[in-house]
Amino acid sequence: MRVLALGGSGGMGRATVRAALTYDFVTEIVVAGIDGELAERFVASLNDPRVRNLSLDITDSQALRQAMDSVDVVLNSTGPFFRFGVPILTAAIEAGKHYCDICDDWQPTLQMLELSEQAQRKGVKAVIGLGASPGIINLLSVKAASTLDQVDTLVSAWKLSGAINDDDGFTPPPTAGQVDAAAVHLMHCLSEKIRILHQGQFIDSKPLEHSVLDFPTLGELDVWSLGHPEAVTLVRRFPQLQNCYNGMLGIEDLVADLRAVAEAVANGQVSVDDAARQLAGDGGRAARQERLAAKDRADVPSALAYAAGYKNGQPATAGAFIGNRPSGGMATITGIPHALFLPLLHHGDIQRTGVFAPEEVIDPDRFFELFDPFCGEQGADLTVLCSAD
Repeated sequence: MRVLALGGSGGMGRATVRAALTYDFVTEIVVAGIDGELAERFVASLNDPRVRNLSLDITDSQALRQAMDSVDVVLNSTGPFFRFGVPILTAAIEAGKHYCDICDDWQPTLQMLELSEQAQRKGVKAVIGLGASPGIINLLSVKAASTLDQVDTLVSAWKLSGAINDDDGFTPPPTAGQVDAAAVHLMHCLSEKIRILHQGQFIDSKPLEHSVLDFPTLGELDVWSLGHPEAVTLVRRFPQLQNCYNGMLGIEDLVADLRAVAEAVANGQVSVDDAARQLAGDGGRAARQERLAAKDRADVPSALAYAAGYKNGQPATAGAFIGNRPSGGMATITGIPHALFLPLLHHGDIQRTGVFAPEEVIDPDRFFELFDPFCGEQGADLTVLCSAD
């Protein structure tokens, strides 16, 4: 299997490439990115003849298609996805290449799902949003919902305190004017209306709306809503859903600051990129993480799924989370699931052609079976709880 890793020298891309190299059936990985020097250094460090680097500007459509010509699978880690998701998937489908990404924006998610018929005609299998959130958390949602006889509400939530990467030795030092893609994504999510499922209908709502979940064994958890793909894709797996949204945990002390910056973007006072620079700047990021860590509940996992509905005719709730995660921070918890598309594809676990969210075509138990070896001796320690049990 020959693989093109777009953004493969970035933080999450590097985690994807390292995980992909653990599989013998992978015969070649082309690490492609606009920073050719970084890609070259990263590839050299791997000391694996199956890997080579390619300097590539993904906005050059001709060069992008040429890069796809010699591979079987495209793994796309290049964000922000509200800019790059649709054109790259479109190119992969036109080239007849299987595709997977870590798209975490809901608008391009809907646009990419509309390309499913084109992918079917080309025999392409494409999974979008196979990272941590979305990705792992979608499959946790399936596990939680499956414990109930009827599920009405699904909420996926994660800690902002966990949204940092460990330094793997290839993180470039910040430069003047540099903008962090993850921070751009966050400001984009917070400065525009978000799509959620409410009382059986999709509505466009304000971000950072507060709710409280009564999570089995953990008690009350405060959640602030965020625009994410889970809110618009889980209903495809559970069409009876009435309510579905994604949110952040443990940001009580940051909500006012986030709202203020997001409002400035929404009013045109500052660009998304400049707001991201402010959010991710040395002082801003360090101060933010310190404030989050000070209030972090140790008993609450970094990401979880909550379901509400009925079991045995009575109201019930359920929850799912993993107790262990790979070392390396946000990069590995996102990049490793991305790489798992390869064994799922190779072993025939993904049977349908078209464009899908993870929960539509991936069996959670099979996924966590593949994920466990990356999480230490005890594996991911998948936990599923139900209030009716």
